[in-house]
Amino acid sequence: MTTFDRYLLSRYWHVFGISFLAIVGLFVVFDSFTNAEVAQSHSDDAGVFSFLGQMAQYYAYQSLMIFELVGPMLTVISTMIVFALLHKHRELNPMLSAGVPTFRLVVPMLIGTLMVNGLLMVNQELLLPAVADELLKPIGTASQGVQRVTARRDFSSHIEIGGEGLNLAERKLVRPEFQLPAPDINAEVLTLRADHAVYYRKTKDRPAGWQLTNATPAFSDLRLTDAGRKIIWPMDDPTKVFVVSNIGSEQMSGSAVTYRYQSTWELVDRLRSPTFSVMTSRSQVLHMHERITRPMSTLLAVCLTVPLVLRRESFSIITNLAVCAGVMICLMGLVQACNYLGRINWMSLDLAAWTPIIVVGGLVAWFSDRVQT
Repeated sequence: MTTFDRYLLSRYWHVFGISFLAIVGLFVVFDSFTNAEVAQSHSDDAGVFSFLGQMAQYYAYQSLMIFELVGPMLTVISTMIVFALLHKHRELNPMLSAGVPTFRLVVPMLIGTLMVNGLLMVNQELLLPAVADELLKPIGTASQGVQRVTARRDFSSHIEIGGEGLNLAERKLVRPEFQLPAPDINAEVLTLRADHAVYYRKTKDRPAGWQLTNATPAFSDLRLTDAGRKIIWPMDDPTKVFVVSNIGSEQMSGSAVTYRYQSTWELVDRLRSPTFSVMTSRSQVLHMHERITRPMSTLLAVCLTVPLVLRRESFSIITNLAVCAGVMICLMGLVQACNYLGRINWMSLDLAAWTPIIVVGGLVAWFSDRVQT
């Protein structure tokens, strides 16, 4: 890597860092003004410093999700700005006069993009799963706070799961209700209630599921079918019952995109399970494709900015930036359209995921001969 490469890479990181901090700052300002009263009502009349500490902790967790959302976009924006600054400060002509090809200048941008993708992978695989419970909590809610429950259906057993409250930190349902269908699970439709239910994730010795404490009716009073006995298990304590289900505490929080907070291995386990609806399953498959194609799509988008910003037939940098931004917006619209068509089954999932890659690759090849030399 040459001195000029390091210079471009440092400028790339400078622009990327300032842009990310600006986006996080705008989010904090707008969100805090919108939800300040809600956060204060959940803080139980805590002191000013305690309240500010809760707010800082909440937005620190949210910044990880913001990085996941805007990281790929900022790689393209940073590349656009770096090349625009090269053009503005007349630093491009000396390099071209020295015989350095224009596309050689994109190498530091590609290195920076690969580094950003590495950070995105660490964020997705390690950080987001570790703080998923915090991301799902409403603003101002304490770690042991109870929030509203959204009833869910386990499509593998058709059991309806609900409750009065949810403690995400302990993965606990307060006053849970498990409606057992008939005749698949029980001889008659029956609602299994308990004081609370704790969710346990899958281990080598036990499938994932809910352990109900003080369940009524007791296990001995249930009229389970053969399939029901594979789902409803007795415990050593006769007041406890274990219900096998992949519907976890995260899904009960009401968020429809909890799979975005899971690592790839956890997402693969979810894809193998028939627990979720067809629409949710297709969304999860598309998200898996998005994780696989994200490094390639960002690299191709960075390559596409070179002939659009440094166009040979145009010397107006404002016009070039506007054209580049318009093309990128159209590509983002294409991605959203393909994802929507994939979710509603109007397009195969693999085609919906890879069509934007094919389009961007074709545009890079088409515009490659129009770069300024």
